[in-house]
Amino acid sequence: MTEFKRYLSPQLIGALNKLADPLAPLNWWQDVLDSNDLHIAVRGGYLNAYSQGQSIFKIGAENGTGLDTEGNPVVSINYKYLLKPSRPPGKRYIRFTGKSFLINPHEVICTDYEPDRTLNRLIDAASPYTSEEKKGVHVIARKNPTVVDLEIAFTQTGEAEEDAKALRIDLAALHPDGAGKAKLVFYEAKRADDKRLRAGPTGEPEVVKQMESYDKFLYEHAADLAKAYQDVCATLVKLCSRGSRALPELIKEVGAEPPARTLSVDPVARLLVFGFDEDQKKGDIFRRHIEALQDRLKRPVVAKGNPESFDLVEDYKRFPPFAPVA
Repeated sequence: MTEFKRYLSPQLIGALNKLADPLAPLNWWQDVLDSNDLHIAVRGGYLNAYSQGQSIFKIGAENGTGLDTEGNPVVSINYKYLLKPSRPPGKRYIRFTGKSFLINPHEVICTDYEPDRTLNRLIDAASPYTSEEKKGVHVIARKNPTVVDLEIAFTQTGEAEEDAKALRIDLAALHPDGAGKAKLVFYEAKRADDKRLRAGPTGEPEVVKQMESYDKFLYEHAADLAKAYQDVCATLVKLCSRGSRALPELIKEVGAEPPARTLSVDPVARLLVFGFDEDQKKGDIFRRHIEALQDRLKRPVVAKGNPESFDLVEDYKRFPPFAPVA
Protein backbone atom coordinates (compact mmCIF):
# COMPACT_ATOMS: atom_id res chain seq x y z
CA MET A 1 0.00 0.00 0.00
CA THR A 2 1.55 3.28 -1.10
CA GLU A 3 -0.96 5.62 0.56
CA PHE A 4 -4.05 5.20 2.70
CA LYS A 5 -6.71 7.77 1.73
CA ARG A 6 -10.38 8.12 2.49
CA TYR A 7 -12.35 10.83 0.71
CA LEU A 8 -15.18 11.75 -1.64
CA SER A 9 -15.01 14.34 -4.38
CA PRO A 10 -16.72 17.67 -3.62
CA GLN A 11 -18.93 17.01 -6.64
CA LEU A 12 -20.17 13.68 -5.24
CA ILE A 13 -20.79 15.18 -1.79
CA GLY A 14 -22.74 18.01 -3.42
CA ALA A 15 -24.85 15.62 -5.49
CA LEU A 16 -25.69 13.45 -2.47
CA ASN A 17 -26.57 16.48 -0.35
CA LYS A 18 -28.87 17.68 -3.12
CA LEU A 19 -30.65 14.31 -2.97
CA ALA A 20 -30.83 14.55 0.83
CA ASP A 21 -32.55 17.95 0.74
CA PRO A 22 -35.98 17.63 2.43
CA LEU A 23 -37.47 19.53 -0.52
CA ALA A 24 -36.14 16.97 -3.01
CA PRO A 25 -38.46 14.19 -4.26
CA LEU A 26 -38.28 10.98 -2.22
CA ASN A 27 -35.29 8.96 -3.38
CA TRP A 28 -32.86 6.14 -2.61
CA TRP A 29 -30.25 8.29 -0.81
CA GLN A 30 -32.82 9.62 1.64
CA ASP A 31 -33.70 5.98 2.36
CA VAL A 32 -30.02 5.15 2.97
CA LEU A 33 -29.63 8.03 5.42
CA ASP A 34 -32.87 7.07 7.23
CA SER A 35 -32.06 3.35 7.51
CA ASN A 36 -30.95 1.91 10.85
CA ASP A 37 -29.89 -1.26 9.02
CA LEU A 38 -27.17 0.39 6.90
CA HIS A 39 -23.70 1.52 7.88
CA ILE A 40 -22.01 4.07 5.64
CA ALA A 41 -18.27 3.50 5.09
CA VAL A 42 -16.10 6.09 3.35
CA ARG A 43 -13.57 4.63 0.90
CA GLY A 44 -11.10 6.08 -1.58
CA GLY A 45 -13.47 8.09 -3.78
CA TYR A 46 -16.66 6.18 -2.98
CA LEU A 47 -18.96 4.91 -0.24
CA ASN A 48 -20.14 1.46 0.73
CA ALA A 49 -23.56 1.12 2.38
CA TYR A 50 -23.33 -2.11 4.37
CA SER A 51 -25.93 -4.37 5.92
CA GLN A 52 -24.58 -7.36 7.86
CA GLY A 53 -21.30 -7.16 5.98
CA GLN A 54 -22.92 -7.06 2.55
CA SER A 55 -22.41 -3.95 0.41
CA ILE A 56 -25.93 -3.01 -0.64
CA PHE A 57 -24.73 0.02 -2.59
CA LYS A 58 -21.36 1.19 -3.85
CA ILE A 59 -21.70 4.94 -4.38
CA GLY A 60 -19.08 6.82 -6.39
CA ALA A 61 -15.89 5.56 -8.02
CA GLU A 62 -12.18 5.12 -7.36
CA ASN A 63 -11.36 7.57 -10.16
CA GLY A 64 -12.93 10.85 -11.26
CA THR A 65 -15.75 12.66 -9.52
CA GLY A 66 -17.97 9.63 -8.94
CA LEU A 67 -20.73 11.20 -11.07
CA ASP A 68 -22.12 10.08 -14.40
CA THR A 69 -22.40 12.30 -17.47
CA GLU A 70 -25.71 13.69 -16.21
CA GLY A 71 -24.27 14.67 -12.83
CA ASN A 72 -25.85 11.81 -10.87
CA PRO A 73 -23.90 9.63 -8.41
CA VAL A 74 -22.57 6.42 -9.96
CA VAL A 75 -24.21 3.63 -7.96
CA SER A 76 -23.80 -0.14 -8.29
CA ILE A 77 -25.21 -3.19 -6.52
CA ASN A 78 -24.49 -6.91 -6.64
CA TYR A 79 -26.99 -8.52 -9.00
CA LYS A 80 -27.79 -11.19 -6.38
CA TYR A 81 -29.55 -8.65 -4.21
CA LEU A 82 -32.02 -7.71 -6.95
CA LEU A 83 -33.91 -11.01 -6.65
CA LYS A 84 -37.13 -10.33 -4.80
CA PRO A 85 -36.96 -12.22 -1.49
CA SER A 86 -40.46 -13.72 -1.67
CA ARG A 87 -43.41 -14.38 -3.98
CA PRO A 88 -47.10 -14.83 -3.14
CA PRO A 89 -48.30 -18.37 -2.32
CA GLY A 90 -49.27 -20.22 -5.45
CA LYS A 91 -46.82 -18.24 -7.58
CA ARG A 92 -43.54 -19.60 -6.29
CA TYR A 93 -43.09 -22.06 -9.12
CA ILE A 94 -42.49 -20.96 -12.69
CA ARG A 95 -43.46 -23.05 -15.70
CA PHE A 96 -40.59 -24.22 -17.92
CA THR A 97 -41.46 -25.15 -21.52
CA GLY A 98 -38.18 -26.92 -22.19
CA LYS A 99 -36.87 -23.88 -24.00
CA SER A 100 -37.97 -20.91 -21.94
CA PHE A 101 -39.25 -19.88 -18.51
CA LEU A 102 -42.71 -18.32 -18.55
CA ILE A 103 -42.16 -15.36 -16.27
CA ASN A 104 -42.16 -11.61 -16.50
CA PRO A 105 -38.71 -10.56 -15.17
CA HIS A 106 -40.33 -7.64 -13.33
CA GLU A 107 -42.13 -10.16 -11.11
CA VAL A 108 -38.93 -11.70 -9.69
CA ILE A 109 -36.26 -9.02 -10.14
CA CYS A 110 -36.20 -5.46 -8.80
CA THR A 111 -35.89 -3.36 -11.93
CA ASP A 112 -37.20 -0.06 -10.54
CA TYR A 113 -36.56 1.71 -7.25
CA GLU A 114 -39.55 2.64 -5.10
CA PRO A 115 -38.67 5.02 -2.25
CA ASP A 116 -39.47 3.78 1.24
CA ARG A 117 -39.96 0.23 -0.06
CA THR A 118 -37.21 -1.15 -2.30
CA LEU A 119 -34.27 -0.63 0.05
CA ASN A 120 -35.74 -2.98 2.66
CA ARG A 121 -36.27 -5.59 -0.07
CA LEU A 122 -32.63 -5.30 -1.11
CA ILE A 123 -31.47 -5.70 2.50
CA ASP A 124 -33.69 -8.78 2.93
CA ALA A 125 -32.35 -10.28 -0.32
CA ALA A 126 -28.75 -9.77 0.83
CA SER A 127 -29.29 -11.33 4.26
CA PRO A 128 -28.87 -15.02 3.21
CA TYR A 129 -25.35 -14.29 1.94
CA THR A 130 -23.99 -13.16 5.29
CA SER A 131 -22.42 -15.19 8.13
CA GLU A 132 -23.12 -15.37 11.85
CA GLU A 133 -19.88 -13.50 12.50
CA LYS A 134 -20.83 -10.66 10.15
CA LYS A 135 -24.26 -10.48 11.77
CA GLY A 136 -22.52 -10.01 15.11
CA VAL A 137 -20.23 -7.30 13.73
CA HIS A 138 -23.31 -5.54 12.32
CA VAL A 139 -24.96 -5.58 15.77
CA ILE A 140 -21.82 -4.24 17.46
CA ALA A 141 -21.57 -1.40 14.94
CA ARG A 142 -25.25 -0.55 15.30
CA LYS A 143 -25.00 -0.45 19.12
CA ASN A 144 -21.87 1.73 19.09
CA PRO A 145 -22.43 5.02 17.24
CA THR A 146 -18.76 6.07 17.34
CA VAL A 147 -17.88 3.23 14.92
CA VAL A 148 -16.61 5.10 11.87
CA ASP A 149 -15.72 2.17 9.61
CA LEU A 150 -16.26 -1.56 9.17
CA GLU A 151 -15.31 -4.32 6.74
CA ILE A 152 -11.96 -2.53 6.47
CA ALA A 153 -9.32 -3.51 3.93
CA PHE A 154 -5.95 -1.85 4.48
CA THR A 155 -5.53 -0.95 0.83
CA GLN A 156 -5.22 2.36 -0.99
CA THR A 157 -8.91 2.64 -1.87
CA GLY A 158 -10.38 0.33 0.77
CA GLU A 159 -11.49 -2.19 -1.85
CA ALA A 160 -10.64 -5.72 -0.64
CA GLU A 161 -10.39 -6.95 -4.23
CA GLU A 162 -7.57 -4.46 -4.83
CA ASP A 163 -5.17 -6.85 -3.10
CA ALA A 164 -6.23 -10.39 -2.22
CA LYS A 165 -3.50 -10.59 0.42
CA ALA A 166 -4.34 -7.27 2.09
CA LEU A 167 -5.04 -7.17 5.80
CA ARG A 168 -8.71 -6.91 6.72
CA ILE A 169 -10.16 -5.96 10.09
CA ASP A 170 -13.75 -5.70 11.22
CA LEU A 171 -14.28 -2.34 12.93
CA ALA A 172 -12.77 1.06 13.67
CA ALA A 173 -14.20 3.28 16.42
CA LEU A 174 -13.44 6.65 17.98
CA HIS A 175 -12.87 7.05 21.72
CA PRO A 176 -12.38 10.19 23.82
CA ASP A 177 -8.74 10.68 24.76
CA GLY A 178 -8.69 13.66 27.06
CA ALA A 179 -9.32 17.32 26.33
CA GLY A 180 -9.17 18.13 22.64
CA LYS A 181 -8.09 14.62 21.60
CA ALA A 182 -9.62 11.40 20.30
CA LYS A 183 -8.24 7.92 19.73
CA LEU A 184 -8.94 5.68 16.72
CA VAL A 185 -9.12 2.03 17.78
CA PHE A 186 -9.36 -1.00 15.51
CA TYR A 187 -11.26 -4.15 16.49
CA GLU A 188 -11.29 -7.72 15.24
CA ALA A 189 -14.46 -9.64 16.17
CA LYS A 190 -14.80 -13.42 16.21
CA ARG A 191 -17.35 -15.94 17.36
CA ALA A 192 -16.30 -18.16 20.23
CA ASP A 193 -16.49 -21.27 18.02
CA ASP A 194 -14.02 -19.86 15.48
CA LYS A 195 -11.18 -22.38 15.05
CA ARG A 196 -8.70 -19.54 14.63
CA LEU A 197 -9.04 -18.82 18.35
CA ARG A 198 -7.66 -22.25 19.23
CA ALA A 199 -4.23 -23.80 18.98
CA GLY A 200 -3.51 -25.47 15.65
CA PRO A 201 -0.78 -27.85 14.48
CA THR A 202 1.90 -25.31 15.44
CA GLY A 203 0.53 -25.04 18.95
CA GLU A 204 -0.45 -21.39 18.52
CA PRO A 205 -3.88 -19.99 17.59
CA GLU A 206 -3.99 -18.42 14.14
CA VAL A 207 -5.47 -15.26 15.64
CA VAL A 208 -2.19 -14.49 17.41
CA LYS A 209 -0.32 -13.91 14.15
CA GLN A 210 -3.34 -12.06 12.79
CA MET A 211 -3.41 -9.58 15.67
CA GLU A 212 0.34 -9.09 15.56
CA SER A 213 0.06 -8.26 11.84
CA TYR A 214 -2.56 -5.63 12.65
CA ASP A 215 -0.33 -4.09 15.31
CA LYS A 216 2.62 -3.88 12.93
CA PHE A 217 0.50 -2.19 10.27
CA LEU A 218 -1.08 0.27 12.70
CA TYR A 219 2.30 1.20 14.16
CA GLU A 220 3.91 1.76 10.76
CA HIS A 221 0.99 3.68 9.20
CA ALA A 222 -0.38 5.56 12.22
CA ALA A 223 0.06 9.03 10.70
CA ASP A 224 -1.64 8.08 7.39
CA LEU A 225 -4.49 6.38 9.22
CA ALA A 226 -5.07 9.36 11.53
CA LYS A 227 -5.23 11.73 8.56
CA ALA A 228 -7.47 9.38 6.56
CA TYR A 229 -9.98 8.95 9.37
CA GLN A 230 -10.07 12.65 10.18
CA ASP A 231 -11.11 12.97 6.53
CA VAL A 232 -13.69 10.19 7.07
CA CYS A 233 -15.22 12.12 9.96
CA ALA A 234 -15.21 15.37 7.95
CA THR A 235 -16.96 13.57 5.09
CA LEU A 236 -19.58 12.07 7.40
CA VAL A 237 -20.27 15.51 8.87
CA LYS A 238 -20.87 16.90 5.37
CA LEU A 239 -23.09 13.99 4.33
CA CYS A 240 -25.15 13.82 7.49
CA SER A 241 -25.80 17.55 7.85
CA ARG A 242 -29.13 16.83 6.19
CA GLY A 243 -31.48 13.93 6.69
CA SER A 244 -32.22 11.98 9.85
CA ARG A 245 -28.87 10.23 10.36
CA ALA A 246 -27.46 11.84 13.52
CA LEU A 247 -23.76 11.74 14.32
CA PRO A 248 -22.31 11.57 17.84
CA GLU A 249 -20.53 14.70 19.06
CA LEU A 250 -17.18 12.91 19.04
CA ILE A 251 -17.34 12.33 15.28
CA LYS A 252 -18.52 15.91 14.72
CA GLU A 253 -15.60 17.28 16.75
CA VAL A 254 -12.99 15.22 14.90
CA GLY A 255 -14.65 16.08 11.56
CA ALA A 256 -14.99 19.80 12.22
CA GLU A 257 -13.00 22.23 10.07
CA PRO A 258 -10.68 22.93 11.77
CA PRO A 259 -10.93 19.81 14.00
CA ALA A 260 -12.05 20.40 17.58
CA ARG A 261 -10.21 17.21 18.54
CA THR A 262 -6.95 15.88 17.15
CA LEU A 263 -6.99 12.22 16.19
CA SER A 264 -4.33 9.62 16.95
CA VAL A 265 -4.22 5.86 16.35
CA ASP A 266 -3.99 3.20 19.04
CA PRO A 267 -1.31 0.84 17.67
CA VAL A 268 -2.77 -2.14 19.55
CA ALA A 269 -5.77 -3.77 17.85
CA ARG A 270 -8.42 -5.24 20.15
CA LEU A 271 -10.05 -8.66 19.99
CA LEU A 272 -13.78 -9.08 20.64
CA VAL A 273 -15.22 -12.56 21.18
CA PHE A 274 -18.96 -13.27 21.19
CA GLY A 275 -21.42 -16.09 20.59
CA PHE A 276 -21.28 -18.19 23.76
CA ASP A 277 -23.81 -18.92 26.48
CA GLU A 278 -23.77 -18.33 30.23
CA ASP A 279 -22.71 -21.91 31.03
CA GLN A 280 -19.68 -21.59 28.76
CA LYS A 281 -18.81 -18.21 30.28
CA LYS A 282 -18.77 -19.65 33.80
CA GLY A 283 -17.01 -22.88 32.82
CA ASP A 284 -13.37 -23.47 33.70
CA ILE A 285 -12.42 -24.59 30.19
CA PHE A 286 -13.75 -21.46 28.49
CA ARG A 287 -12.30 -19.15 31.15
CA ARG A 288 -8.85 -20.75 30.88
CA HIS A 289 -9.04 -20.51 27.09
CA ILE A 290 -9.74 -16.74 27.19
CA GLU A 291 -7.03 -16.19 29.81
CA ALA A 292 -4.49 -18.10 27.69
CA LEU A 293 -5.39 -15.98 24.66
CA GLN A 294 -4.96 -12.78 26.65
CA ASP A 295 -1.60 -13.90 27.95
CA ARG A 296 -0.30 -14.82 24.50
CA LEU A 297 -1.72 -11.73 22.78
CA LYS A 298 -0.49 -9.35 25.52
CA ARG A 299 -3.83 -7.56 25.40
CA PRO A 300 -7.29 -8.11 26.85
CA VAL A 301 -9.80 -10.27 25.04
CA VAL A 302 -13.19 -8.64 25.57
CA ALA A 303 -15.58 -11.61 25.63
CA LYS A 304 -19.36 -11.18 25.78
CA GLY A 305 -21.91 -13.78 24.81
CA ASN A 306 -24.31 -11.34 23.16
CA PRO A 307 -22.82 -8.89 20.64
CA GLU A 308 -25.38 -6.30 21.78
CA SER A 309 -23.56 -6.19 25.13
CA PHE A 310 -20.40 -4.53 23.77
CA ASP A 311 -19.99 -0.89 24.78
CA LEU A 312 -16.75 -0.10 22.99
CA VAL A 313 -16.14 3.25 24.68
CA GLU A 314 -16.57 1.82 28.19
CA ASP A 315 -14.85 -1.46 27.35
CA TYR A 316 -11.86 0.47 26.00
CA LYS A 317 -11.50 2.34 29.29
CA ARG A 318 -11.93 -0.83 31.37
CA PHE A 319 -9.55 -2.99 29.36
CA PRO A 320 -6.36 -1.13 28.42
CA PRO A 321 -3.67 -3.14 26.59
CA PHE A 322 -1.27 -5.08 28.78
CA ALA A 323 1.80 -3.54 27.15
CA PRO A 324 2.64 -1.15 24.31
CA VAL A 325 3.85 -2.49 20.98
CA ALA A 326 7.57 -3.19 21.15
